[in-house]
Amino acid sequence: METVDVTKNNDINKLFSFEEMEEVTKRALSNDANLIEYTIRPYSDGRLGYLSSHYRVNITAMRKKETFTLSFFLKTVPYEVPDSADYVIKKGVFKQETMFYSVIMPLLLKEYYGEMWAAMCYKVKSDSMVFEELRDKGYSIRDKLFDISLVRAGLSALARMHAASLLAETRLGTYFNRLYPDAFVERGFVHEGMTREWIQSGIDVAAIVAERLGYDPDLIRSVCEEVYQIVKPSCTKTNVVSHGDLWANNFLFNNDVPPKCLLVDFQFMRYAPLAHDVAQLLYLCTDRSFRETWESTMLCHYYDTLRETLNIHEICVQIPPWSELIEGMEEQRLGAVITTILFFPTVLMDENLAAQVMNNPASYVKFYFRDRKEFVLSNMKKDPVYNKRISEAVIELAELASRLDQFPKPS
Repeated sequence: METVDVTKNNDINKLFSFEEMEEVTKRALSNDANLIEYTIRPYSDGRLGYLSSHYRVNITAMRKKETFTLSFFLKTVPYEVPDSADYVIKKGVFKQETMFYSVIMPLLLKEYYGEMWAAMCYKVKSDSMVFEELRDKGYSIRDKLFDISLVRAGLSALARMHAASLLAETRLGTYFNRLYPDAFVERGFVHEGMTREWIQSGIDVAAIVAERLGYDPDLIRSVCEEVYQIVKPSCTKTNVVSHGDLWANNFLFNNDVPPKCLLVDFQFMRYAPLAHDVAQLLYLCTDRSFRETWESTMLCHYYDTLRETLNIHEICVQIPPWSELIEGMEEQRLGAVITTILFFPTVLMDENLAAQVMNNPASYVKFYFRDRKEFVLSNMKKDPVYNKRISEAVIELAELASRLDQFPKPS
């Protein structure tokens, strides 16, 4: 991969100045540290995410006559693909994430004494953010189908974040979405503009896969419209600051036994009931066999971690009853399955293949907003894991759709 020297006049240099990177250096080391030089490299040949570009920043700094080398993770609007950058800016997902790290996260961490659940952010701008480099601390993304140890770790991180939300609201004496309504504008599932085109393209894929599997494509199209109901705060259950985008690459795990987990990428942050994130993790990161065997055990683990985290704090918080989680899971199940059929054709792609599609303006526009059916069906023939998980998701959705009247709606 080619190194981008930021001392030269280039696009990356326009995004982050030497003075701004020196500010990051001081925050990461100490105020008496001085930046000497830094370089930026593309983080990977593959595609790690779909609504941003990622770089590794390597710095050399001096402090008390001692030289330090340090790395950071830089996330930016994907300007190298203009159509993608335009979509990201109009969609407002960078605004959502910058609000999270600059406004919401500091409130969540104030007087929070539990284990950390997210990556540290050192600098926030409107179109870019600088984070700690978790890879250097032994964290990595894993296979897109989690085993039980990874599910436990992921649920623990979610439970701690949700506990931090409940603690902060108790301390503040108000609800987050009332205090900062602009921070919780729905970005992921909206019935207008380019996002609706993205959703419709995903529904078209699910419909043709369903038809090939012997299910009614019109029923699939109809039930997918229910996705807009799952993103609203509950009127009957406890809501928390929610991640809202829990596919596999947004969890990073270390090599401890059992592993620890940190959450990344809060571009679709929501204010939602506890079960919203839990259902997303279980449906986006495990298969049907795992859920049928372990779902009850995993819900217990999440709830136990939530209670334990709340109980180590002096702030007296009303712990949501167990029944809320169980009822909430049933209310969120359909939405979680719809999310999988919209997400899987993209997020389960091989990262190098994803990079080829997303980094080319023509293929990006076609795949994201026009017609991805041919590409997905072709890749299903080539990749048996891709085929199995998409097919399984469509089958489960078709089964739920056939008894939709028996399912509780989010309330």
